[in-house]
Amino acid sequence: MNRPIVALLLVLAPAAAPALRAGPVSRPEVLAAIAVLEKDITAPGAPAAAETVARFGRESDDVLLLVGAETLPWVQADAPPAEKEVRTRLVAVYFAGDIKSQLQQGVARDDPYRGWLAAIRAYGQFQQQQPGLVIPEIEELIRKERAGTLKAEAEAIRREQEDGQQSGSGHLI
Repeated sequence: MNRPIVALLLVLAPAAAPALRAGPVSRPEVLAAIAVLEKDITAPGAPAAAETVARFGRESDDVLLLVGAETLPWVQADAPPAEKEVRTRLVAVYFAGDIKSQLQQGVARDDPYRGWLAAIRAYGQFQQQQPGLVIPEIEELIRKERAGTLKAEAEAIRREQEDGQQSGSGHLI
């Protein structure tokens, strides 16, 4: 697994540690957390919701999240310290979009496209509060979505990751 992604998961995990004693995250709990993130990623309750989503993604057999530089390009980039929290929350929102899609479909099959769309929406929320915020990797996803190529790229990446996972080289969170 790539170091920046491992580091990100370690950042999300300790904050969720107290909740680990409370038992597994239920489907209604994760859906409520996803709703918080969808409504306003900048809200005071968003960090706790992000922790719940990340924990569900790690623990649940109902979803499959394959992560890597292809699906989370904004994690791989060197970022100014002021952007690190935004980039971390964008990962949580990516997970939320991916998880929500899988739960709606009733199939544990990674869906990077829905994750990217969720990250793009959340990025817009961040930009409303921080007008000068520019994350080139998210801007590229926006450009691809406008060009109509993002969904096909997500499908190709998903297929590659599934093939890699079957051969033992995939990255599960």
